[in-house]
Amino acid sequence: MNIASNILKILLVMFAIGVIFIGVYVLPTMAEEMRALYPELEYAKLPILITCELLLALLLIGIGFIMYLLIVFDRGLTFSSRFIRGVEILVGMCIIASIGIIILFQYMRTFGGPGPLLSLIMIGVTFIIWIVAAVIMLIRAIVNKAIIYKDDYDLTV
Repeated sequence: MNIASNILKILLVMFAIGVIFIGVYVLPTMAEEMRALYPELEYAKLPILITCELLLALLLIGIGFIMYLLIVFDRGLTFSSRFIRGVEILVGMCIIASIGIIILFQYMRTFGGPGPLLSLIMIGVTFIIWIVAAVIMLIRAIVNKAIIYKDDYDLTV
């Protein structure tokens, strides 16, 4: 077994537990506190909370796909269509997540928008997601080229 792969799996499980805690406890608590501070935004609490919960669910699904790709990697099937397909799904999930953040940002702008700090955080997270998607696409291209080289090498031997 690959030690780095096992360490990454443990870290991903710990991160997933933290995401679940945030989704189950922290976000609803924050939404209730914000509703108490700004009662005029009562109608916006539920849509924003649901959108944030859906984005966290998408993050958990992404973590699951990364775990799946690690298992595929551990089995020596990195140069397979299953691995490439999993990586493509991750890129699609990154695109969906960035669209979700942009929609959330636009929705929040309809009633005064998020504050400057939250706006910067949302823009920063969107750029981080795009960077991660670009890195994943680069990994996909590298593995695709390696598959071609591997097939050519196998044919010459």
